[in-house]
Amino acid sequence: MTINRLKKSIGIILGTLYLISSPNAFAGEDGSPFEGVYIGLAATKATFDSTALYRDAMIDGNLSNFNGIAGSSSKDSWGGGFLAGYGLNYGPVYVGAEAVFLIEKGSTTYTDGTTDIRVWKNNTFDINLRSGITVSDKALVYGLIGYTGATIKSLGTNGVKDDDSGIDYNTRVTGLRYGGGVEVAVMENIAARIEYTRANINDAVYLDGTDEFTFKPDTSRIMLSVVLHMY
Repeated sequence: MTINRLKKSIGIILGTLYLISSPNAFAGEDGSPFEGVYIGLAATKATFDSTALYRDAMIDGNLSNFNGIAGSSSKDSWGGGFLAGYGLNYGPVYVGAEAVFLIEKGSTTYTDGTTDIRVWKNNTFDINLRSGITVSDKALVYGLIGYTGATIKSLGTNGVKDDDSGIDYNTRVTGLRYGGGVEVAVMENIAARIEYTRANINDAVYLDGTDEFTFKPDTSRIMLSVVLHMY
């Protein structure tokens, strides 16, 4: 999914939420500060670690540049992005849905002793369902579960992509995100949120000449957000 497509998708989501919501519904009958449409900015500290399986695919006419994984090292990253969603309160019970787009750059580098290949996460797009309890008139404790899609990139062995090969070293993998957090109303219409999530992401397969790598990403993140509730 390109960034332009993502912007259009978020716009459609917000427009639809606005149309299905009456002006009087934003604050909720019980005056909850977490009801209605909201948008926000987020900063993250994300971990990225991946294990890999290597094999020589033995494809005729293609060269092998790698001789098996001898070691690896991973780097975590800071990131940021934006979110948008809609929530409802039923007494103290809260339910909602949101979309999140983040730029995150964690990576893992594998080596055979002389040749390296690096794989990294470029961005993440999530669609989550949230459910929780308002423990006071200004605090919400919630859990979440949903879809996550991450763009995984690589420049191949030795960090040089062979433009004549037609090989695409970029792919989007999907999986399950889960976790929870706390949101606190700090000013009228404005809330602060801290959230911890993990993601089970599907494998990503790269074929570089006759070298085949199957990467298994393992990611988690702490996200701090400032949220504007539009009621």
